[in-house]
Amino acid sequence: MADPTGSSTCPSMPRLKKLLRRLGTRLGGSPIVRLLTSGQFAIYSAGNCVSLLGTWMQRIGCSLLVWNMTESTFWLGILAAADLLPTLFIGPFAGAAADRWDTLRLNRICQAVLTAVAALMTILIVCGFLSLTMLIALVALQGCVIALSQPARLALVQELVAWEDIPAAVAINSMNVNLARLVGPAIAGLMVVHFDVAWVFLLNAIVTAIFVATLGVIATVRNTERAFGRNVLADIVAGFRYLIADRGMRVMLFLLLIGGVTIRSVAEMLPAFAAEHFSQAATGLAVLTSTMALGSILAGFSMGTYLVTSRLPQQIILSWLLSAFAVIGFALAPHSWLLSSCAMAMGFFTSLALIGTQTFVQLRAPPPMRGRALSVHGLLFRASPSLGALMLGFASDLFRLTVPAVASGGIMLLVALVFLLSAKQFGSGLSRDDR
Repeated sequence: MADPTGSSTCPSMPRLKKLLRRLGTRLGGSPIVRLLTSGQFAIYSAGNCVSLLGTWMQRIGCSLLVWNMTESTFWLGILAAADLLPTLFIGPFAGAAADRWDTLRLNRICQAVLTAVAALMTILIVCGFLSLTMLIALVALQGCVIALSQPARLALVQELVAWEDIPAAVAINSMNVNLARLVGPAIAGLMVVHFDVAWVFLLNAIVTAIFVATLGVIATVRNTERAFGRNVLADIVAGFRYLIADRGMRVMLFLLLIGGVTIRSVAEMLPAFAAEHFSQAATGLAVLTSTMALGSILAGFSMGTYLVTSRLPQQIILSWLLSAFAVIGFALAPHSWLLSSCAMAMGFFTSLALIGTQTFVQLRAPPPMRGRALSVHGLLFRASPSLGALMLGFASDLFRLTVPAVASGGIMLLVALVFLLSAKQFGSGLSRDDR
């Protein structure tokens, strides 16, 4: 009804304002919002985010350079192997180093080296001196440095927050890693359409240098218990024994391996899919990486309601299962719009699985063993797509790309179905003894 002043009153307005105030209070009290807006972790997370974006941007730039030089899926697989296979050899030693040494200092050194490598690659591209052999060699060097820093980079997260904030910090960091894995290539794909590819490499050098500066101004707020065994090899063996003995770890890491070989390797072939379905390969690559990134972003926003610590194994396995369906649809898509839709679904479900797996490993591993557990996680996370891409690239040169991609999705589907039946047995005993 109208009031004497002629204005109308809406009975629902006070209720809406109350609801908005309550929502604002809940968001303001959220550990995720607090960690992202204040403290050492907020500074680290900002620098880490832009650095990861630059890393993945450069990877897509390298892929496009190799495709332009060779137009061969086999050489795309070789490039992926050069980038990721060093993890197989360096990863175990990097895990032991993260458990023994100062993780912050180790990160500073590695990121400084990566800045120099990115700057060198930019100069070589601009001067026209970058050959295929030289590119693969520099990517291999970069892969070695990233492999050395990976466990320390992940373990550092828990040293920047209070104990009660560890789950939220782990979730934020894993979300950053997996979002950057798709958002970075999406940005690079858009850049190469309008600019020379050298700008992608230059931007990576700049943001990595910013991360080095960020690491120079932060300090850890918690001291993690260090492990000092008889020697590094004994520490490595002890780490592998722990992971083999722990059934939950064993299963989740095995799924990470299979998921990398069968599902994530398909993303390494995006330039080939783009060339097949779009009139311009660069435009198609930008579209596919952007839609896949959108799916990953949606996964990051939904993780707060989807991922539940007590049910992590079930949710991880279900995510791998759904990502397998997405890959099969992607490989069989007859039109570019359906291909893009399936790419978004791939990004969504794969990111949920990867975020959940890293959270599980970080919370499950005891503090003195965390670096070594994360090194194996990093080894599988980085190396498994390269192994799959190498096999997928070789098979695609013999057959049409569709057949190996469908087979990859089918393998992941069967493996996920097998473990889904007993998923409840893998979730007990998440580590809560970080003191």
